[in-house]
Amino acid sequence: MSPQELLRINDIKATPLRLQILEILSRADTPLGYDEILSKIKANKTTFYRSMEIFEAKGIIVKSENNHKNFYELAGEAKAYFVCDVCRKMTNIDMPNLSQSHVKSVVVKGICDDCF
Repeated sequence: MSPQELLRINDIKATPLRLQILEILSRADTPLGYDEILSKIKANKTTFYRSMEIFEAKGIIVKSENNHKNFYELAGEAKAYFVCDVCRKMTNIDMPNLSQSHVKSVVVKGICDDCF
């Protein structure tokens, strides 16, 4: 579903910033943090967080916390990630039957092969 459609069906005004945020999240393989999203767009912190709060309240995005930072991804099927404790790299991991539960996301922490 396109960003425009997501906003329309959730009765959210389609601003250029909101469309850009959803487009960036739709192309991301892993959840993105504030800095990663803001490096691609121009917006002030308050406007950004206000849009993210609206998206989260409407169930468009899922917010997760890792190492005291918030990360965002489009809502949909549940996802699982491995986060390296050393380099903080986040990678997708396959978890069977995850989509058949009420889990939004799973984060497994440890040390990746590159840092081990």
